[in-house]
Amino acid sequence: MKKFAAIGVSTIAVVVLGAGVATASGGGSSSGSTGTWPTSMPLPTNPGRLVSQSSTTAVVRSTDSVATVQGKLDSTYAAKGCTRKLAVNLPRDYLCRNAATGKTDEVYFTFAALDPTASDPSRSQTNGFYLKG
Repeated sequence: MKKFAAIGVSTIAVVVLGAGVATASGGGSSSGSTGTWPTSMPLPTNPGRLVSQSSTTAVVRSTDSVATVQGKLDSTYAAKGCTRKLAVNLPRDYLCRNAATGKTDEVYFTFAALDPTASDPSRSQTNGFYLKG
C-alpha cells in the first residue's frame, strides 16, 4: 500500500511540474508563432531585458518590482490611447485601436515576482500576450 501511494504522489508531482514548465516558457513554442513582438505594443524593457519573443508572446525580466512595471505599463499604454480593462486579480489588459486595420488589438501582461541573485538581479518577470483584432 505504501508503494502505491508513493507512485501516486510522484505522478502528481510530474503533472504539476510539467504545467509549470509550460507556463514559464510563455507558450511561444507550442503556439507555433514565430517572428518578433510588434513594435507598436511597447514592452517594459527600461530597465529590463527581452528574454524571448515571438509575434504574439514576449518575456521580459526587469530589476524593477512588479508594481513599478505595472505602473509603467499603465502610463505607456494610456499615452498610446489604449483602454485598460479593469478586473480584480487579473493581468494588466489593454485594448488598443489599430489604425492600419481599423480593429481593436488586445495586449495583456502577467507578472511574477523574482528573488534576485548575483547571476540574475531581476526582481520581476513580465509575460506579454498580443491578440490582433
